[in-house]
Amino acid sequence: MSMRKVLLLTLVLVLVFSNLAFAAPSEAEAVDSFKEYVRAEVNKALATYEAKNQQIFELNKRKPPVWKRIHYTLSPDYTIDLRKNDSLINPYIGKLEIAKISYHEEFATQEEAEKCTSPKNKDTDRYIFILAYQDEKWVVTNVVLEYSGEVKLMGIYDKLKNKYW
Repeated sequence: MSMRKVLLLTLVLVLVFSNLAFAAPSEAEAVDSFKEYVRAEVNKALATYEAKNQQIFELNKRKPPVWKRIHYTLSPDYTIDLRKNDSLINPYIGKLEIAKISYHEEFATQEEAEKCTSPKNKDTDRYIFILAYQDEKWVVTNVVLEYSGEVKLMGIYDKLKNKYW
């Protein structure tokens, strides 16, 4: 075999094996990977609501001032979707839809706010996370809220974890 044929065969083998090494995961692997990633991030965020999920504070800019009690929660029910993409950089695009809920009520005194166990008003923020499979991991590429407003781009856990304001 001539040196030229050996070199050509070697080049073909390198190209074939490099395509296998850098190939996107199979659809089944992508689905399993996405489900596990989302489940882990949402569970981490849910855990942050267990220790401290309520807040009482004075709205002192009002005349007369009022006390507000807020109870925060994250819906454990969420929906996901995944689709194959034509992009070589992002071979799969995933979507997570989940709600953060706050129950709140205003009171004339701090004592009344502390006695309340079930605030009567409810606000729901619905988040849609768009994720892409990049460099063998899931990356949040966009966050959309149901209502208008500026949203800082961040990961699922960072956006959903229990934090005040």
